[in-house]
Order: sequence, then structure tokens, then C-alpha cells
Amino acid sequence: MTEALRLHEVAPGVHELRLPIPFEDGLVNAFLFSQDGAVDLIDCGMNRPESLEALRAAISELGGRLRRLVVTHIHPDHYGAAGVLASEYGADLYLHRLEIAMVHLRYLEMDTLVEEVGHHLRVNGVPPEVTEELKNASRGLREFVTPAGAAVELEGAETIELGGRRLRVEWTPGHSPGHICLWDPDDRVLFAGDQLLPDVSPNIGLHPQSTPNPLDEYLAALDRLLRLAPAQILPAHGRPFTDAAGRVDHLREHHRRRKDQIEEIVGGGELSAWEVALAVWGDRELLYEKRLALQEGLAHLQSLAVEGRLEKRATPSAVTWRRPPP
Repeated sequence: MTEALRLHEVAPGVHELRLPIPFEDGLVNAFLFSQDGAVDLIDCGMNRPESLEALRAAISELGGRLRRLVVTHIHPDHYGAAGVLASEYGADLYLHRLEIAMVHLRYLEMDTLVEEVGHHLRVNGVPPEVTEELKNASRGLREFVTPAGAAVELEGAETIELGGRRLRVEWTPGHSPGHICLWDPDDRVLFAGDQLLPDVSPNIGLHPQSTPNPLDEYLAALDRLLRLAPAQILPAHGRPFTDAAGRVDHLREHHRRRKDQIEEIVGGGELSAWEVALAVWGDRELLYEKRLALQEGLAHLQSLAVEGRLEKRATPSAVTWRRPPP
């Protein structure tokens, strides 16, 4: 077993297991808690043999029985192995109800979602040949995901016990509608999922399964987390860190600059979101990068429209953006 796949204690009684994934920095962090022979887990990586082998070994080392699995959101690198683990160990799966609502379309019956995405791409200016590629771009991820039904449906503000810790569920939409963080008020430790990362900004995208204004919701959730004054942040990607205020300031400034840039790109014209995405990020080589660029551009455009800095024009065939008339 490689060093990355070994357990590391990152807080008293909390062990981190870094699991391989084919994107981000190549790793996703899962966190394990043990108590009286039982193990609780935050996030579980993808349904891949190497990840499952590492998880089974870690669970065995810490007690042998997986009791609770809390998933921060249903992206494949956080939720992919949930069905295997829940079935194998009889573990109770905890998910936010907005994530539960997406599982069926995203991983079990994708055809309806693919058609919705196709329409979404077309009205936002994506050329027909690119639309055909992009609307099917997520199908391949299904091989890395075995879904599971949730035993506990979360809304936020619940207190749950993992190991010997009492953690409060913090609903933090933006990166995904039902994204959650877990907050330990006693030791002031924040299990941040993808909400607050040390080195990168998570993708904040507007798309058919997102909430209507994901960027503003993401920024508001950052402010709520900052008011908790965490002493230690344990993210889903990257290394633990402590400067929450500095990181939130950096992320806020990043998105402020991006909105200013997009407003300038729109200028005196009337553009589609696809034209804006190409102007900001260029014509990306990888399909998932093209899709993420469009979604991220749309989230910033929507925030600008909510703020009144841009006007959003919608017809059955197209959505475009321009400066408000004087």
C-alpha cells in the first residue's frame, strides 16, 4: 500500500485516508472516526478497486465495522463507493435531501438528464456538434459510482455523532445544491468537503441540477463558516490548514475579479454564455473542462444579473446577456 493510501491522524481520534481519483490533484480525502469497535466515515472516494481495498483495510485497522457514512455531496469522488460500502457493512448513509433528489437522474436513469442538458447547452450558445459531445460527457462516470439510498436525510443544523465527536451539519450550497460541511464546535474543527479548499476554488456552476444562483449562495455559505471561527480546516482536497479568514478573503476576491472580467467581456454587446466562457477560459481540450467552464461562466453571469449589472434575456431558443439599457 502506498503512503498516500495509509491512515494519518490529522486531529485527535480523526484519521485521514487519501484515495486516488483521476482529476483534481489526483486524491480525495476521506476521514474515519472509531469508537468501541465501530467506524464512522466522511466521504468514500470512487468505486475503484484500489480505493475500496484501502477503505476496507482502514476500517479493519480501526475497528472492523462501518457504522455511519456521511457524504458531503454526490460527486463521484465523494459518493462513488457508497453503494458498495453500505451494502457490505450495513452502514447508514447520511445525505442532504437536495443531493438525494439528484442521485436517480445522475446515476440510474441518465437519458432524461442528458436531454435536459442538451437543451441547456443549445440555448446557452453551444454549437450543435459540441452539444452532442458535452451532453454525454458524464456517462462514463457511472462506472465509478455505485449508488445507495440514504438512511438519514439531512437538511442542515442536525447534530450527529461520528466517533466520540458531536458534529453539526452545515448546509453550504454552491458547488452542489446539497453540499454539507461538518463542524465540531468543541475542538473548532471544520470538515469542509469541497466548500473551502486550501489551493483552488471549487467549481461553482449553474446547470439544470443546480440551484438558481449558486455563486451568491456559495459566497454566503463561506461567510457563515467564517463566523464559526474554525481553528483547523480539514478539506476534501489538499492539506489541512488554519487560516480560514485569509482563504475566504482570497476566494471572495477571485470571484469579484471574475465578475468584473465577465462584465467587461460582455461590454456593449449581447453574448451567449458559451461566447463568454470561450473569452475567459479559451477552447479547452477536455470535454469536462468545456462543460465546467460553461457552468462556471453561467454562475458568474447569473450573479451579475441578480445584482443588476447585466440583463439576462431569455427566449425559447436562446439565453443571452447584455448591459442594462440606460
